[in-house]
Amino acid sequence: MKVAVIPAINKPFVFEERPIPEAGPGQIRIKVAACGVCHSDYHIWEGLFDARLPIVPGHEVAGYVDQVGPGVDWWKVGDRAGMPWIFSTCGHCDACVAGDDPGCPNQLATGVTVDGGYAPYMLAPAAYATRIPEGIDLAEAAPLFCAGLTVYTPLAEAGVRSGMTVAVQGLGGLGHLGVQYARALGARVIGITRGEEKCAFARSLGAEEAIDTQREDPGKALRRLGGADLILTTITAAAAIAPLLAGLKSRGTLAFVGAAPETIPIVPMYVVSRRLRIIGSIVGNRRQMREVLDVAVRHNVRPRIERYRLEQVQEVFQRMAENKIRYRAVLTF
Repeated sequence: MKVAVIPAINKPFVFEERPIPEAGPGQIRIKVAACGVCHSDYHIWEGLFDARLPIVPGHEVAGYVDQVGPGVDWWKVGDRAGMPWIFSTCGHCDACVAGDDPGCPNQLATGVTVDGGYAPYMLAPAAYATRIPEGIDLAEAAPLFCAGLTVYTPLAEAGVRSGMTVAVQGLGGLGHLGVQYARALGARVIGITRGEEKCAFARSLGAEEAIDTQREDPGKALRRLGGADLILTTITAAAAIAPLLAGLKSRGTLAFVGAAPETIPIVPMYVVSRRLRIIGSIVGNRRQMREVLDVAVRHNVRPRIERYRLEQVQEVFQRMAENKIRYRAVLTF
C-alpha cells in the first residue's frame, strides 16, 4: 500500500510502499475511506508539535473495519469505524479513571506518536475506535473526529441547552461546526465574524444573529443582544478575542479552542465581580466522540469539505500555508 510520510520537519512528503498491516490482539484494521487534513498535521510538519518522525499523519480517520484481531468480539468486518486524535490511554491514571481521556499523560496520539490515516489501511486499538452511524458520508464524518469533537466538547461540558445563548467567534474550519452543534443542542446562536458575506454564512448555518466585527465591537454588540452564556472562540488572534469578556452574561463562560499564542489582557476585578469562567478545551473523550456523530446524524450537522487524493497532500499543505483552505480538507481513497 502507498502511504504518505512526513520524513522530517519542513521536508516534502515521501510516498512509501508498505505491506498491509495485520491486526493483532485487541486491534482492528481500518480500510480508510477518508482522512481529514487538520491544521495540527501542518503543525507537525513545521515542527510546532513534538511528534515521532518519520510519521504517517492523520487523526480524522473514517472507513470500514477490514480485519478483526484476536480477542475483539464487538467489531465485525464491514462496520463503519473511525479514529480520533487519541489513539489510546494508559487506563489507570487519575484522568483515565475519571473518563478524562485528553488528560492522560501517557496517551498515544493518532498520526503523531503512532501512524495515522494518510494511508489506505491503518491499525487501531478496538477499544478506542468509534462506530460511525449510517446516514452520514464518510468523507463528511472524517473531520468530526477532531474538528467536530473539539467544538462539541466545551458546549457539552457547559451544559448548553434550550434557553441559552452561545456566541461562536470565527466561521472557519472549527467555527462553522461550532455554530451547527450549538444550534443542534438547542441554543440561540450568535455568529461573530468579519464581513457581511460571512455573517450571511453564519445565518445559513443556523445562527439567529451575526456580528460583523468590521462594523462594531463584538463585546458591545453581544451586550446589545442580551449577552452570551458561553462564547466559543475558535480564532488565534488575541486582539480580536480581548473584547469578548464584556459580552458575557453574569456567570458566563469564555471557552478557547483556538490556540492564540499572544497574551490577552484580563481585568481580574471584572472577572470576579461578574463571576466569569475562562476555560480551554482540547478534543474530548470516547463518550463525547459517540455523541458528536449521533448529533451530526440526527441534526444534519455537516462540515464544508474540499476533497483531495492522497497524492495531492503536499498541495493541500501548501494551500493551508496560504490560508486557501476555507473550512476542511479531506483525503479520499
